[in-house]
Amino acid sequence: MENNPTFPLEDPPIPREGRHSHIQALRPKVAVPDASTATGTAGTLGPRLMSLCMLGGVAAMLTCAGDSAYRASRDSFVAPAILSPDSDVIITGKLKLGELLLERSRVAAAIEGIGAEVIADDKGIEQLEGLRAKLDRSLQFTSEVTSNKAVAGNAELGALLRQREILTAMVSEQKKLERNAQADVEAGVISRSDYAKETQTLGQYELALVENERTTLQRETEVRETRLTQRALTLPAESPLTPELMVREDQKIHVQLEEVHLEAEKRSKLAEKAALSERIATLDALAAQLKSRPVYKAVERRLDVAFVPYTQIDGVQAGAQVYSCTWGLFFCKQVGMVAELVAGEILLPDPWGTPQRGQYAVLDLWDRESAKAKTLRVRSGAQTTAAPTSVARR
Repeated sequence: MENNPTFPLEDPPIPREGRHSHIQALRPKVAVPDASTATGTAGTLGPRLMSLCMLGGVAAMLTCAGDSAYRASRDSFVAPAILSPDSDVIITGKLKLGELLLERSRVAAAIEGIGAEVIADDKGIEQLEGLRAKLDRSLQFTSEVTSNKAVAGNAELGALLRQREILTAMVSEQKKLERNAQADVEAGVISRSDYAKETQTLGQYELALVENERTTLQRETEVRETRLTQRALTLPAESPLTPELMVREDQKIHVQLEEVHLEAEKRSKLAEKAALSERIATLDALAAQLKSRPVYKAVERRLDVAFVPYTQIDGVQAGAQVYSCTWGLFFCKQVGMVAELVAGEILLPDPWGTPQRGQYAVLDLWDRESAKAKTLRVRSGAQTTAAPTSVARR
């Protein structure tokens, strides 16, 4: 058998007779936990740890709720919106801008037309002044023209008289030829067509003679009128004014009145042009103001904005953080920042659906889906968190 050391599991029994006669020193004993003791201890620690966890969870929830309540009391609640070229407000803005531009085009066309009319008035006044000067010198011109007409009329009468003599002789000669042709036709020497030609030639000569007499009468009348005009020009005090001189005086008065009318019209058009210039300056300023507003950037691309009621406008400024929260209170995460607070009052429903007065704020969101939330929170006074690099920024 192997010599293995043995260790007694318990002290050796003491003889009955020596139990009371011997006193043994007590040795400290180390308690060795058994399975029942370990099980009892574990059963005690489990509920304690669970209680501590529940207590910590309640404390964490209370702390979170307190922080959320504190943040909610200081944050501004805004109602996000997505503006795009198809949005009603953008279409309305485009229509208003289009109306302004159309009105400006009309005013500019009116100004251009007035400018052309003023230039025409200036030319008209200049021409009227020249015409008035010519009318003042027209008496001498009329006298010279009348004298020339008298000379020409006398010469033409003389020519007509000579023409009458020639035509009379030709008619007389043609009559003889016509009688001879008639005799030749009866004798069968010439044909009837030759006779008809002679007859036709005689008719033409007689017609020319009649025309000469008519022209002579017209020229005699004109010469008499010219002589009366010369007398009226030479002796205006003793002779009545001729129709031509009456027309001259009427033209002179008409020119003066027309000149006064054009001067008044020119002043009126210049005043109207000045008023239209002020109008177009106002339209340009209004159009520039509309174009400079960030909301009108949505005419070309999508724009994330938020309606900020006046009751929530404190702290909403450029650079403020924008948060998206569950139910608007818990588990908030930053989704962007405020790019600009747009000037100009609007009336829209607030985040709780009540119509309120406020302003638009342009948002720079890197979480574009957060713009579809009903409510966002704006927090100022903290350092802005950088946008995630995996999200494409505008």
